[in-house]
Amino acid sequence: MPTVSSLLRSVSPRRWGMVGAAIGLGLMVGCSGFSAGDTPLPDTTFTRVLTELHMASSRQSRDVATPPGLRDSILARYDVEPSEFEATLRHYTRRPDRLETMYQTVIDTLQALRRPDRRRPDSRSIPDSLEDRSRKASDAP
Repeated sequence: MPTVSSLLRSVSPRRWGMVGAAIGLGLMVGCSGFSAGDTPLPDTTFTRVLTELHMASSRQSRDVATPPGLRDSILARYDVEPSEFEATLRHYTRRPDRLETMYQTVIDTLQALRRPDRRRPDSRSIPDSLEDRSRKASDAP
């Protein structure tokens, strides 16, 4: 009767590599940001959250006082859990083409907010919560 050690030695190194690759692939799929039934946040929600987070970051970099927990309040405004946001971010970092497309929308929105006097081809691209701020900024003397 063969022993376990003799069976293990009888398997070629090439097969061990294939077994290792199969186990590794299974672990990667099992540990991904989403389970089989989960989907990332909708693109529009994700881009709006990213836009507001970038605006908050800009305010912080200009030494403007920002309330603690601003990130959480932005996520709460869109009814997004921090874990959902992080999982969606991981999802799109593995899909750089889609992430680039979304970030182009974020950049376009931020540029439109910075220059509110220019006509926007599609005002729906600016989140409602940001549209109010843009309007107030353009109404200021």
